[in-house]
Formats: sequence, C-alpha cells, structure tokens
Amino acid sequence: MIIRFLPSFNRAYRKLTKQQRDGIDTALELFVQFPFDPRLHNHKLRGDKSGVRSIAAGFDLRILYIEEGTTIALLLTAGTHDEVY
Repeated sequence: MIIRFLPSFNRAYRKLTKQQRDGIDTALELFVQFPFDPRLHNHKLRGDKSGVRSIAAGFDLRILYIEEGTTIALLLTAGTHDEVY
C-alpha cells in the first residue's frame, strides 16, 4: 500500500503526543505491508463518513483514510476516537 499524507493529517499528527505519534508510526508501518492485518481493525465507516475507512493505531487512536484505487491510501486525519469521529 502506498500512502499519501494530506495536510489535514499532518496538522493532526503534529498535535499528538510523542507516545501517540509512535503508535501512529507503528500502525502505518504495518498498514503499508498488510493493510488488512487484524490488529489494525480496518473497516469502512458509515453515515456522514461514508467512503472513509478507519484503522486502529492503539487503544484509543484512529487513522482515517480514503482508498484511491487498490494500492493508494490518502490519509485524512489521526487522533483519538472522539477527535476523528
């Protein structure tokens, strides 16, 4: 999987703590190799976020992205469950 970082993701990432950024980095390393690894809890969102997917990056951390084809993911944002939903 090829990932592209949107400015909104970069802004959200900079606001996270060091520990949270480490969790995001670890999840993204796994995501690049195995996008549907069960540890990521990769799933489609519904409602007003229809078309967006979510992966877990720790207990309360989520990364939201949009698929662009089958090999590219546009990262939208990252943060706690309450922040991104």
